[in-house]
Amino acid sequence: MEEVKELAYKRKAKLRGKNRKLRFEYITQMNNLELADHNARKGKGKHRGVMLFDRRKTENLTALQIQLANMEYHTSPGHICNKKCPCGKTRKLHKLPYYPDHIVHHSLMQQILPVLYTYYYYDSYASVPGKGMHFAANRVSKFIRKYKGKRIYYVKLDFVKFYENILQPVIYEQICKTFGNKGVRYLLREAITACDKGLAIGHYPIQPIANYYTSRMVRHVYKKKGGKVAIFVYCDDIVVMGIDKKKVWRTVNAIIDYAREVMHQPLHENIGMQIIADKRSLDFVGYQFFSNRRLLRKRMKKRFARKMAKLKEPMRRYQVATAYKGWLMHCNGLNLWRKIMKMKSFSDLQIPEYVAVDADGKRFFDATTRSMSSIAEEKMTFLDVEFDVKSRFDKRTIVVLTEDSRGRRIKFFTSNPRLIHIFEQVKKSNGFPFLGEIYNTKTSGKADYAIRDYKE
Repeated sequence: MEEVKELAYKRKAKLRGKNRKLRFEYITQMNNLELADHNARKGKGKHRGVMLFDRRKTENLTALQIQLANMEYHTSPGHICNKKCPCGKTRKLHKLPYYPDHIVHHSLMQQILPVLYTYYYYDSYASVPGKGMHFAANRVSKFIRKYKGKRIYYVKLDFVKFYENILQPVIYEQICKTFGNKGVRYLLREAITACDKGLAIGHYPIQPIANYYTSRMVRHVYKKKGGKVAIFVYCDDIVVMGIDKKKVWRTVNAIIDYAREVMHQPLHENIGMQIIADKRSLDFVGYQFFSNRRLLRKRMKKRFARKMAKLKEPMRRYQVATAYKGWLMHCNGLNLWRKIMKMKSFSDLQIPEYVAVDADGKRFFDATTRSMSSIAEEKMTFLDVEFDVKSRFDKRTIVVLTEDSRGRRIKFFTSNPRLIHIFEQVKKSNGFPFLGEIYNTKTSGKADYAIRDYKE
């Protein structure tokens, strides 16, 4: 009886931490294979492999289902091709035929991806729906804003040829800690060992598996060296940030130890600590992060400028410009956009100031209308005048714009020849604005107004 209990205990210990709900039968079901075919052919409808597969689609899927059920499927040899990436590096891509490999990879990932997502580290960004470069950039900016005014230290880490140097037995052992089903492990082993060495760049399951691999590393480091330190992971690029220099170094050393002892992979030796300030930045996921702004990476700026200077066809220029605009919309890139696209600012247009006029073309002053008697002997600033405005008395009339001591704009109409003469002379000598007051020159009888210096 004791021996039975011990065996049950050991069995439970082996299954602890593994996903028990996912079964191999779910992957080999025909509806899962049909969905995998539908997803795998997106954008490849005219490819030769897809067209050959469609000639006997039903028979091929049935044969593949039997192959998988009997665990007789093995990854095709494929071939190597070199492709230059936008970053400037040349990658060795391993290409496989559409049938059966692409369909098998999609059928596998459709079932295990929901499980992998639960194990991913939150700040791991590559090939995760909704977590691309812009999400990563926003997370980094959020951390910088959180500690605004404080000195932020960071260290960048990068694996030496990450995918090529991954040890297949090590990563297979790590992922088997999550998946205990024999059939699921069989397909994972086929995906991992598609190449003689490392992981095959270009296969659908590789990036999610690599994310899981690095996520286990980050979670292990956080358990040991937790604190006010942020770790951002994009593919094989790692950034460790914090406000405590010692904690940042402890986290970096923990990552180096884990990579050496568990992953058995080397990191680049040019490791150094830097700070983020107004003139010192972090270069990550296509952007430069300063303490008060985010700019496009310098290499991308130069490439954008060269392309726009070289291209002449309007449609191609439009396509390139909209592609880079998507990057510039997520940073402080308005000035760069204006400079490269030769976009004028509003001040460069030199548009004349808008002037409101009436039906006769005379300027209309937006101010309160008052009589001269109500503003007489008050401190006034005379701003402007308009001559020969329309009057119901058929006399030559002017309208004068003023401002009182409280800043209120006031206008008044007058047909007084003395005032008309005064304002004509002021207009000729370009004397506006000037300070003065209106006063009545007569003590009795009909008022006759003039202007004099204001005396307090």
